[in-house]
Amino acid sequence: MSSRPTIAAPAGNRAYTRVLRRFVRLGARDEVGRLLDRMHPADVVTILKTLAPAERKSFIDHLLAHERAGPVLAGLPETLVGEILAQVSDERITALVARQPPDEAADLLGLLPEGRADAILKLLDETTAATLDRLMTYGRDTVGGMMTTRFLALERRTSVSEAIARIRGEPDAEMVFYLYVVDEFGRLEGVVSLRQLVLARADEELHAIMNPKVIRVRPDQPRADVADVISRYNLLAVPVVDAGNALVGIVTVDDAIDALADETTREMYRMAGLHTEDRVSSPALHSVRRRLPWMVMNLGTALLASWVVWLFEASIEQVVALATFMPIVAGMGGNGATQTLTVVIRGIALGDLDFSSARRTILKEVGVGASIGVATGVLMALVATVWKGNPMLGLVIGLAMIINLFVAGFAGAAVPVVFKRLGLDPAVGSGVFVTTFTDCLGFLSFLGLATLLLNYLV
Repeated sequence: MSSRPTIAAPAGNRAYTRVLRRFVRLGARDEVGRLLDRMHPADVVTILKTLAPAERKSFIDHLLAHERAGPVLAGLPETLVGEILAQVSDERITALVARQPPDEAADLLGLLPEGRADAILKLLDETTAATLDRLMTYGRDTVGGMMTTRFLALERRTSVSEAIARIRGEPDAEMVFYLYVVDEFGRLEGVVSLRQLVLARADEELHAIMNPKVIRVRPDQPRADVADVISRYNLLAVPVVDAGNALVGIVTVDDAIDALADETTREMYRMAGLHTEDRVSSPALHSVRRRLPWMVMNLGTALLASWVVWLFEASIEQVVALATFMPIVAGMGGNGATQTLTVVIRGIALGDLDFSSARRTILKEVGVGASIGVATGVLMALVATVWKGNPMLGLVIGLAMIINLFVAGFAGAAVPVVFKRLGLDPAVGSGVFVTTFTDCLGFLSFLGLATLLLNYLV
């Protein structure tokens, strides 16, 4: 590894981009390599995304020969990495995979067609191939799919001095803040922190200083679970054990943060009806194909809301002012529902909300919605009265906002809970249902009340 210090290049740094482009155009491989030596992989990712396709292809050729190729590729969208690897020979991918930590190498192979991944595994040494093959059997969204097998685990009767010597002799270990203690069969028995190890006597055995109460996870658990465990217990890493309690890997805090960020992005995308691979760098045609089905579904719900408005066309013709205030009622209901929906879905994702506590949550959100409805409804009633000079119109819109925010609180809390109960993803589809509720019932309450009190409004 280069001894040159890493320089922080702010995102979008034009000077670095210009220099990199010039070196790439000139084919100055050594200069590109020296520049990569001095840059953080995250900054290289930012610059790489700004390159034109021809420049990117040439730069990738330089990058794959560099030791930082793995971290850079790990920071790119999966679709882009897949396109890059499709243009690279099996031999170059094999060399790249052999340099990466097992978890990152397995992720790279997972982006390849199954036949090509198998071919590359055959080119690797037997031990590495077996490790990667085992990691790839786990799903990408599981703990096993993100764990690394580069960890330190020593038998319980190992002395402190022997343990320290092992740490010094294994610089490639992923995490040395914790030393895991196992029995002769590899079953996890305890954990020793680096601080405990340094403070203990050299002749003490690990079982005498270890903490036997170890938080652990299983490889088949969703990867969101390990992020929650690390966050809840303030850990730097968490061990992964199989059904027989044998230690098979660890998940470090940086991988957990990445998983949490990915899960948050996935939730945001799902609530908006977007595919997680739909990025600003995605081809326009791909984005159209991914967004169009959801937009067609939204068109259907919009037509339903329009149908409700059509039922009251006669009332709107007599009191044109109703059309002025309709967007306010629908918009306030939609915003209130979105707030409730976001809080509830996040609570479900973090494990703060389950079906047993759903009733209390729904009642709370209904109360919050109704309270906000009263406050904003009274304010809007005063505005409408002063604006249009008709107190009855103010009463109608005020009552409609109270009703709609009441509905928003109920729908925003109940719909994701019901989805979860049915085994469906609360983030997918909840927004459409909740928006339909608030739009339709908002228009129905506002225009329905206006029709009942039409004689006072004309």
